[in-house]
Amino acid sequence: METFKDNNTPQKIQALIKLIDDPDENIYSEVKQQLLLLGPVALPYLEKIWNDTMNSWIVQRVEEIIEDIKFNELAKELINWKYRNQEDLLYAVYLINHFQYSEVTLEYLEKKLEQIKKDIWIEFAEDLTAPEEIEIINYILYNVYEFAPNIANYHSVQNNYLHYVLENKKGNSVSLGILYLIIAQKLKLPIFAVNIPYYLILTYIDNFANLFDASSNSLQEATLFYINPFSKGNLLQKNDIREFLNQMNIEESDQYYIPCSNVDVIEKLLMSIANSYAQQGNSVMYKKYKDIAVRLKAE
Repeated sequence: METFKDNNTPQKIQALIKLIDDPDENIYSEVKQQLLLLGPVALPYLEKIWNDTMNSWIVQRVEEIIEDIKFNELAKELINWKYRNQEDLLYAVYLINHFQYSEVTLEYLEKKLEQIKKDIWIEFAEDLTAPEEIEIINYILYNVYEFAPNIANYHSVQNNYLHYVLENKKGNSVSLGILYLIIAQKLKLPIFAVNIPYYLILTYIDNFANLFDASSNSLQEATLFYINPFSKGNLLQKNDIREFLNQMNIEESDQYYIPCSNVDVIEKLLMSIANSYAQQGNSVMYKKYKDIAVRLKAE
């Protein structure tokens, strides 16, 4: 079939849409690919067909195309963030949150987080030691705000979304870790994520450490301690991390003891969402979120 090069021509979009119900799978596959290439410009036309038709076969195909277009856009937005605004972890978290819950705004998340940050900052004083700073953060987060792990419903997809954590005070290891990390970044503390499989552990690095030093040994030496946000901010040492890895049957690696990037954190969030869907038996959504995580790392 013809490949349409002028992706902004409404007539061509309409022509493609008329072929959505074609029984030939090869034709439908090509139509779908063309509409995916068109991207968001095709969405109003697809949504109109979805609203107007009574044909369940067409509805199913249109829903599939709309969803794939939106997932492609999320991937593009995250890749753009990776290269232009990677230091702003909250923005990438917002993109993922907003994708599933369009009513959640960045301003809403900012306001909630800023209030928590202010409540912690007020308690800070000059010349606090690193453990004293963590003690204050932990008190505000876990005693005042009462954030806690959602152990009873750990694999719920909602646990991964920051607005849900802020509103319900419960989350999983990754979402609670992200909450803690964003608050620490707002407080300008040298706290970073560590890319341990299945978990989000944080590390407090000596203020004088060179984070651009390629030597993992140097960064490990600069580590004052680790923080487990899923366990009320419990402080850990390297031996605790090693023991955890052994319990999980994870082969030890230097990368599990040193800071990772915000891209690694977002990849972990995407995989956490994917795994939540996998636990529900939803292999389609598992693959979609996993594919975005893979694209984010690869591109």
